[in-house]
Amino acid sequence: MKSTYALLSTIILSAVTFAACKQDNKKDDTSSPTPSAAKPALILYIVTVDKLNLREEPNKSGKVLVQIAENTLVEGTGDISNNREEATLRNLTYNEPYHKIIVNSPTQHTGWAYGGALMRIYAGPKDGSPDFASIAQLATFLRTLDAKKLDSGKKAWDYVTAQFGTANGPLADAAFILLERFLRRMEAEGEFYQLTEQMNWTENDYQAISENKFDMNKYPLSKSLAENGFGLEQGEGMIFPTTDWNKLRAFFGPKTTPTMKAFLDQQTHEINHRAWDDGGIIISLEELANRSAFWEKFNRENPYFLLNEQTKQSEQWTRLVLVNGADNTPTYDYETQAIDERYKQVWAYIQQKYPGTELAKRAKEIADLCAAEGWKRTKKVEDWQMKYAEEN
Repeated sequence: MKSTYALLSTIILSAVTFAACKQDNKKDDTSSPTPSAAKPALILYIVTVDKLNLREEPNKSGKVLVQIAENTLVEGTGDISNNREEATLRNLTYNEPYHKIIVNSPTQHTGWAYGGALMRIYAGPKDGSPDFASIAQLATFLRTLDAKKLDSGKKAWDYVTAQFGTANGPLADAAFILLERFLRRMEAEGEFYQLTEQMNWTENDYQAISENKFDMNKYPLSKSLAENGFGLEQGEGMIFPTTDWNKLRAFFGPKTTPTMKAFLDQQTHEINHRAWDDGGIIISLEELANRSAFWEKFNRENPYFLLNEQTKQSEQWTRLVLVNGADNTPTYDYETQAIDERYKQVWAYIQQKYPGTELAKRAKEIADLCAAEGWKRTKKVEDWQMKYAEEN
């Protein structure tokens, strides 16, 4: 069963899969350029797997310097590798770069660790870091819970509510990240979709879930899911549980830093108004453009955001779909090869509303090329789209 994140990826063109594979195999080990904003004085991660390898080089072939225990606090240097590698950790699949970190126990080592096994919990001034003892206790508590049991969701929520009810700022940010990651892990390991598959859902249920209007108290199962921190989504003809972002936003929104609150607000809005279904775009292209522009602006203003791998992916995917189309919402008519009028309009909309952005730059490039080719998907247009997919 696909999670919300996996469903998003199904709409991308087959060219993206090719490009991702090509990128995964790159051995470019140089770190990415420093963003224009000042690097935080302190970057902290929690290690999320046991015996994490700290390597001399940022790839799986690099010499292992030391192994790091789960829940260890490590400091980041701010350097992130350009290359990414795919790995499955606790039934969650990651495609992430390596992060350069400093390990202080038992002796100090500096090296590269896989990003999928690190959870960034703070980036900012040294005197503003959260109470790590509280975060470590939460991480340790979550580790005691069985992610395959539904009632672990309520146990996690009860602990967070009791211990972080008055938390604010960076401490609330860190607690949110830990809880959301655990609930997402439950999605992957618990396979709770097997419970929803056994239900006889009505057409009205499907419609209400699709419109985010379903009453979770309607059935004993849906009520139990809600009590344990899960909502319902429908896609590909199925209904399945997903992390309840409305609950996360309601609890953490008033407590987190302004940047995290902006992320929570936008992420919750997008989950409540899904953009994709059955490989196609189900919102207007203009709304998708607004989302893409939001994430581009957010990432430029917050280059060291704690969840920037996720926000960068949102920016990249939405921009890619806007210029290349989706499987069931292509940029052209399959029979005539004529460019779809909706894409002509959104490319013009983007250039007018978001001048100076990377999104507008790419929209102009594809629009100008298509116009020169008589608004047909010629070989030149196809080659441009394939090249853009490979690069992104």
